[in-house]
Amino acid sequence: MKRVNISTSQIGKFAGRWVAIDTKKEKIIAFGETLREIAAFVTGKKGEEEKIKAAAFKVPRKDEGPYIL
Repeated sequence: MKRVNISTSQIGKFAGRWVAIDTKKEKIIAFGETLREIAAFVTGKKGEEEKIKAAAFKVPRKDEGPYIL
């Protein structure tokens, strides 16, 4: 996992990787090869959802369609 502070408009740079997106600031705050690598940013306990820092998203490569989880 690597921490970054990049606008979501540059999401294409992360094709094939998982990104943690701060939805309030519309910034990519971390990326990794697996969801587990960015889990610290996107997980939390039930009832404490407001403490979750980001949403997880796997950026599709150019030759792939969108991922549906």
